[in-house]
Amino acid sequence: MTRILALIRLPKRLWPRLIPPPVSWAQRNDLIYVIIDVECKDIEHKVTEKSFTFKGVNVLDPSKKYEVTLNFLHEVDPEKVTSKNIGRCLEFTIPKKAAGPYWSSLTTDKTKLHFLKANFAKWRDESDDEEGDQKDNGMFGNFLNSPGGDWNNKFDDFNVDDEEEDSDDNIPSLSQNDEDDEEGGEGDKEKKPAA
Repeated sequence: MTRILALIRLPKRLWPRLIPPPVSWAQRNDLIYVIIDVECKDIEHKVTEKSFTFKGVNVLDPSKKYEVTLNFLHEVDPEKVTSKNIGRCLEFTIPKKAAGPYWSSLTTDKTKLHFLKANFAKWRDESDDEEGDQKDNGMFGNFLNSPGGDWNNKFDDFNVDDEEEDSDDNIPSLSQNDEDDEEGGEGDKEKKPAA
């Protein structure tokens, strides 16, 4: 009780704040990606079959404390969860308990959570497959894998003969003086001022 009264006496800007961090998610047939989009320290996370809980403190502003609990729509396998700290964000790879159809949403919440959004960079549709994407890339599929793009090998099949270059002989002139020259008109004659 004393702690609550002490907090009430403090200015509101000094109250400890628990904020839900920005969270993005994506899914595949067999797993879920959950990305916490803040740089945190003192990180605590817990994954159960039905929920994901995250707590952390903002690196730049220690008065900002982040906390979020997501209740999953279906069960996951908490023992196979992996996490990566990528500097500005934390990425959790959470395997689904049963691979199969895509979930209609990440959580059981019926309302939209303001801090939760889809991560379309990691998203793969149910109908997509690994081979299909690689075949569709065509010529640009290996562009980034080869140094300098290796465009010389890509365009060796195009044969352009130097003798077949277009000539400008058949292009009509656009200026009036050129037409007069060709017709023998008055374009070259000097006009004398009237006396």
